Amino acid sequence: MRIQFLGSLLLMVLSFALGARCVAAQDEQDKDNYFTGTLLENAPDHLKVAKALLQGKSEERIFKVNAQTKVEGGRLRLRARITVRYITSEDGDTAILVIVRPAAKKQK
Repeated sequence: MRIQFLGSLLLMVLSFALGARCVAAQDEQDKDNYFTGTLLENAPDHLKVAKALLQGKSEERIFKVNAQTKVEGGRLRLRARITVRYITSEDGDTAILVIVRPAAKKQK
């Protein structure tokens, strides 16, 4: 009787642990991806964005643009600061939303 109870308890704990692991993996997959940087190239089918990193290095990413891509905050201009929300697929990164950041005001 006691062994059955311990076996049932162990089975229940393991099933909860497995369920929590599956939920955590799904949450990681559903997270939105964002990339913030400076717009280097604005073509009808893609955007090229660069982010400055430490030690003078930079990271450049190319995002595909389609009819579902939304642009907020103004017009896309070269050297504008933008944030791109994107999804990753087999074809590459596709922009879902592009937010144009306001230009920094110069201090006198």
